[in-house]
Amino acid sequence: MVASPALAGGYFSGEKGARVAGRAGAFTAKADDVMAVAYNPAGLTHTDGTLIQIGNRFSYNAYSFTRKPTLDWGDLDNGVPPYVEFETVENETPWQALDPLAGVVFRPKALKDWGFALVAYAPPGVAKQRFPVDGGQRYMMVSREATILNYSVSAAWKYHDLFGVGASFQVIAVPKLRYSLVIDGNTLPRDVYPVSSPFDMQATVEGKDLFTPNLVLGGWYRPVPFLELGLSGQVIPASIETESKLAIEPISIGIPGDVELERDGKAANDVSLTLPLPVTARLGIRYRHLVQETEVFDVELDVGYETWSRVERFSVDSGGLTANYLGQRIDVGNIEVEKQWNNTISVQIGGDYAVAPKLATLRGGVFYESPTANPGYSNVDFVGGEQIGAALGGSLFVDRFEIAVAYGIRCQPPVSVDERNARVYQEVPASLCEPPYTDTDSCHPEYLGRPGVPVNAGTYKAHTHSASLDVLYRF
Repeated sequence: MVASPALAGGYFSGEKGARVAGRAGAFTAKADDVMAVAYNPAGLTHTDGTLIQIGNRFSYNAYSFTRKPTLDWGDLDNGVPPYVEFETVENETPWQALDPLAGVVFRPKALKDWGFALVAYAPPGVAKQRFPVDGGQRYMMVSREATILNYSVSAAWKYHDLFGVGASFQVIAVPKLRYSLVIDGNTLPRDVYPVSSPFDMQATVEGKDLFTPNLVLGGWYRPVPFLELGLSGQVIPASIETESKLAIEPISIGIPGDVELERDGKAANDVSLTLPLPVTARLGIRYRHLVQETEVFDVELDVGYETWSRVERFSVDSGGLTANYLGQRIDVGNIEVEKQWNNTISVQIGGDYAVAPKLATLRGGVFYESPTANPGYSNVDFVGGEQIGAALGGSLFVDRFEIAVAYGIRCQPPVSVDERNARVYQEVPASLCEPPYTDTDSCHPEYLGRPGVPVNAGTYKAHTHSASLDVLYRF
């Protein structure tokens, strides 16, 4: 959900550009097309003349969740709460058909050691997810949708064929960011509804942020013709901060009327949502097999590091909004989804092989990404477990044109969470149970020491298939 090269977990999913994707992301040292602006801007000096590149990424993003059976304290027939089982829920919008890029790299003859680029692209990732509003996941998330574009202006300089440096100034524009989950509007002390509440309401935050600055720096070094090193990083600890609107819609028969939002006695619904972005670093080592100064094949090893620990929670700050329903005025407060993400490491190995020089190239790669989230903080909004995958691709050259294609698969091995270790809790804004959550008059005895009902216990499965198609024209 952010505009930056996809490394490990977090908001990201996949690689951008068919030539990058075909190498499973091992591109930091090679970086020789328009996506160098994100993976290593110094690589712009690897191109010759002018390069125009357009492309699109298609993906199928499967994600399923089976909530573990739980005691339903809201259903106490005969004084004994039943265990309730849940059906498996799946992402209802797995197909993503539009994920484009377009850019130009130019090397002026008068500035032969320089390279410049203008590029616009939608970042790789899952732009839209939707789950059933009555599914076992609804207290974590019902849906999310993001429309995001990255605009990059880049420049690079090289010293002969020994080393090069570059920088990309980027603007991340988010014209739409929407996130929805179900909250429990219950106001009675000690009452809890782990399965469904007569006061269930769907809370939806929708907003935009059209200007988030970003900076990517990079460099490469070629000590000998057959060996190349690349280093790059996103160096600004930026955040997407949306100006949003909050809507609360009753979905339970326990709330017969509308929910009215106000601040200081006047109708209002404006809130703010902040999504931190990580600082990242990439290191690539590339071996080039040369025959008479012509590169026949290469193999590259990349290692990436991202500071996802900046994301402690998703927090919607209501700025003092109150909700009026059933004749009561309730402080909305903050809606917080706990994340407590970890810094992550990724490893990619990939390369190209010129099957027929200047006619056809094959490429492939594999990767591993460490988990972003500890199992206890797993959620259906973003894949948080470790990920493994592989990619295949190739290029055909026709005169000045190159047609590049790639297929990739990434899988998250199943992640299982039990209620003892679950750390994502039902949102109950009007709850009287406050830290340290030990007051037996306001907190349910089953959940003492915790904010309330844990809602993310269960089994998570995810996999993505992606296909990329790019057309490059050089002159």
